[in-house]
Amino acid sequence: MSLRFGLLGLLAAESLHGYEIKQRFEDMLGGTWELNIGSVYQALQRLERDGLVEPVGDRGDRGKQLFRATSAGEAALAEWLEGVDEEPQLLREEIYIKVVLGARRNQNGAMGRLLKRQRHAYLQRLRDLADSEKEAQARGRTELALLFKGGRLHTEADLKWLEACMEELKTR
Repeated sequence: MSLRFGLLGLLAAESLHGYEIKQRFEDMLGGTWELNIGSVYQALQRLERDGLVEPVGDRGDRGKQLFRATSAGEAALAEWLEGVDEEPQLLREEIYIKVVLGARRNQNGAMGRLLKRQRHAYLQRLRDLADSEKEAQARGRTELALLFKGGRLHTEADLKWLEACMEELKTR
């Protein structure tokens, strides 16, 4: 869902063709989400089908087609931006499944080793996110710095959960 509205938001600001959309989206998120160009075109087709974007003018060089948001697209984007995220966190990340399955088996201390390796990975991610946040602030990209701060805070929460798992499994 966020890809759909991310593309729509870019097209509400200016007319773009597929590769420009891909580049702007990735830049907007500081390279944290690499898009497959096929996904961009698929999302564009759906947005056009739903009347939220429309082609602008004729195809340019190399068959590039510019798109822009329609008034219905602008309204849908405004509604989405004002809405709150009410969905619960999806517990589908690999580490969650590994902990659930691994805790059931916990053969030869494999679970403890996994949790230690994952803890190390989270600590590295925290350092990387903090560096990225500082760099974004230095470049004047406050919105991107906020994204990295959000990632850092989520990773801190994941680290606390992981440490709780380590403590709980130690007592068994």
